[in-house]
Amino acid sequence: MTTTRLPLSMILFLAGAAPALAGPLCPGVAVTGGAASPAEAAAVGRQIAKGPLPIDRKLAVGAWSVFHVSPRTSDPIYLFFKGDPARTQRIYLSPGQGRPDEYADIKSEVEQNAPGIPPSLSSCFAHLVTGG
Repeated sequence: MTTTRLPLSMILFLAGAAPALAGPLCPGVAVTGGAASPAEAAAVGRQIAKGPLPIDRKLAVGAWSVFHVSPRTSDPIYLFFKGDPARTQRIYLSPGQGRPDEYADIKSEVEQNAPGIPPSLSSCFAHLVTGG
């Protein structure tokens, strides 16, 4: 019997980056790859485009969610919602780019622009976009 060894990159791809992110950097935050449904992708897309947008990642805590989307005509961005995107307007949008030394600034900026966001979600976002 022969065994096949997968390259590390394939193992990481199959395992998915989201569960690793949800570990020590994002306790209490549900991190998933993609939209929960086509309706969710359409609802988020209508906030900045005329139709569904590819959702690369979703972060969620309670009623709050952050979607990383890839519009066809612009750079990827993050949209912040409190409540169902089909029924609520986005609260904040961010390009989500930062250096590791900007963690505190990004977390603070999110909390100022999305009042009431759970600290675990703003922290997770800041770690994610600064490579923390």
